[in-house]
Amino acid sequence: MSTRHPVSLQIYDRNGVPEHTPIWDRARSVNTVIAAFARGGTLLDRDGVDERLAEIADKAACSLLRDRWKDDFQVAAYGELLCTIAALREILGYSPTPTAVEVFDWARQQKQKAAEAIDGPVQDFVIQFLNGPYSGVILTFPGETQGPGGGPGLSLTVPIAWGDDSDPGRGEARYARTEEPTGEGLWLYRLAEDVPDGARPHITVPDRKGVRA
Repeated sequence: MSTRHPVSLQIYDRNGVPEHTPIWDRARSVNTVIAAFARGGTLLDRDGVDERLAEIADKAACSLLRDRWKDDFQVAAYGELLCTIAALREILGYSPTPTAVEVFDWARQQKQKAAEAIDGPVQDFVIQFLNGPYSGVILTFPGETQGPGGGPGLSLTVPIAWGDDSDPGRGEARYARTEEPTGEGLWLYRLAEDVPDGARPHITVPDRKGVRA
């Protein structure tokens, strides 16, 4: 993992005269994060902070997509956690992770892409992933409204990531649908192929031009 050079945070008084020159030390900031995790009983080394923060963000995003139908404090807490992790990763110089708003935008984008690939009338269905990187996630997803193929797709692929900024991995996870929905009308999906160890959802964040990777 690369370490950036210290950043000068020079402070000036009202006359433009330097007061003092604090130096932001990335290594020290990472050590502060490690110490905070240690207080909670989780031991990390310096090379594990990046991936650990990414995993926390992904778990919060999945929980948000599972529980967003509930209007209670728990869902609000996921949003606050996502913002906190996104800010911390920005401070430490790691790649960005999404806020709650960006998670919802990403889900809508996946739905739109799937709808564009369907010929004929489209209807929204509620689907849930039972295992794998997206375990527990609930989404509204488009599918055909009639015929033997009625319902959401028999299989679908979703983006995944693994590793950290020093050795990033990207790919897709393929899920297969159960034959019939549950009594509540929920269509269930199980992982159809093995995925790399440590695979997690790859919920992208728009760049400054609003384009997602």
